[in-house]
This record gives sequence, structure tokens and C-alpha cells, in this order.
Amino acid sequence: MSTFKDADEVYAYIGKAMEACVTDPKFVEATKDGSLVVLITQTDPAASILVDFPGQKVLTGDAAASAPSTVQLRMSSDNANRFWQGKLNFTLAMAQRKVKLEGKRTTALGLLPLTGPIFDAYKAILAEAGRDDLLID
Repeated sequence: MSTFKDADEVYAYIGKAMEACVTDPKFVEATKDGSLVVLITQTDPAASILVDFPGQKVLTGDAAASAPSTVQLRMSSDNANRFWQGKLNFTLAMAQRKVKLEGKRTTALGLLPLTGPIFDAYKAILAEAGRDDLLID
């Protein structure tokens, strides 16, 4: 059984956290001179989230899947839930093929040290929605 019941839940929680990400001052500063557009493709349930750092916007669903991106990140929705809470070692998950990263890998990996505030924002979004069942200790 998946962590999320459908793609709408993925967008409501992970998509909302990504919206906080594109406006976070540290991310804005780190990506301002680049062209980093990340397509996050999740499975079980299938969901697509496009994080456009230069444009400071997030697209979901078909609009995300059809938009151009410079980095493609693929993982199950369960692993995405773990990752955005800081509970999934990204490098190990890549080595184990639980997470697949294609495109401008160096740029995307360079942002990993900045993800702490996103983890906090995501956990707050889940708690505010009463989704303690998705929170991982």
C-alpha cells in the first residue's frame, strides 16, 4: 500500500513543499544564475512535479510532465515522502537504484546541503494537514 492515496495528495503535500522551496532565499540565491528545472517523477501513485528554480514556480500533473527540464529525478512516492523528511540517504538511495537522477547531476547534487528547511516545511505541511500517519520518526 502506498503512502499517498492518489496524485492529488502528492501535489497537496510534496508539491506545496516545493512551492516553499522555489521562494526560499537560500535556494533563490543558489540557483539565480542557472537554468535548474527539476522534474520529479514519482510512482505509486504516479505523479509529476516540475520545480522551475529560475522561474520560481512549480507545475504538477500533465503540465509538469510535458514541460522541459534540466534534471529528472525518479523515485517511488514512499521514498519521496522519506526523502523530503530527511529520512532517506540520497546518495545511498541512488546507489541502490531507489532514486534515479538524470541530467545536470552536479547542479542538483550541489543543492542537497540546502534541503534542511524544505524538510522542516514538508513536515509542517503534513502536521498542519493532520497527516501524522505520513510523518516518520
